[in-house]
Amino acid sequence: MATKESVARNASARPDHRVEVAAKKRALTRARLLEATMKVFAEAHGRAPVIEDVVREAGVSRGTFYLHFLSLDEVLHALALAQSDRMTTDILPIYDVLKEPWQRFAVGFRLFLLRAATDPVWASFITRSSMPSNNKLLVRDYMQEDLRKGREEGQFSFGDLDVAVDFMMGASVSGIGALGLGVADPEAYMDECVRMGLTGLGCSSRHCERGVKFSREYLSGWANRRACGESSV
Repeated sequence: MATKESVARNASARPDHRVEVAAKKRALTRARLLEATMKVFAEAHGRAPVIEDVVREAGVSRGTFYLHFLSLDEVLHALALAQSDRMTTDILPIYDVLKEPWQRFAVGFRLFLLRAATDPVWASFITRSSMPSNNKLLVRDYMQEDLRKGREEGQFSFGDLDVAVDFMMGASVSGIGALGLGVADPEAYMDECVRMGLTGLGCSSRHCERGVKFSREYLSGWANRRACGESSV
């Protein structure tokens, strides 16, 4: 027969569903605020959105907003990081089939630039983040591994790996920002970004040109295959 103490112990061991429900509710509200921020900025014309625009779109109070974020800059930062990780996941079928580090760097670098050229709103969010210094980003993990392997195989030549990753992440964000705002010749701009990126990693001029050409032709071929309904590389 169970004692009062054992009943109390069993009751305390069971999960409190109220806590779980509250956590899910907070997560849903946060997601709603992120989605509302994305929509508000995508539809903004002529003026910078403010918190009132976001809470109106999300259907929550200003007080609820402050339970999740301290400022509009903070929600933009969170959105930018989420967008970056999602972009990295989305491009894996295109990028992760490549084996050579120089190919992976050239294609991965160009993919982020290409997204900026075709999606200025996305580019705006990314440039508001602290991508270059954030050690939890998926794109940083992949880039670090590609640069490490490329140096081991003699494809790249640089000193400190962390410095090289920081430098390339910064260059990526700068390129994304410029393409998001608009440049005269996006294709030529992306070519030069890939060229300078490979140069910074210590590649020879011949290898740099090879990387520029490969990234352009590979992604063009991928786009053509998708347009034709093919799914394999």
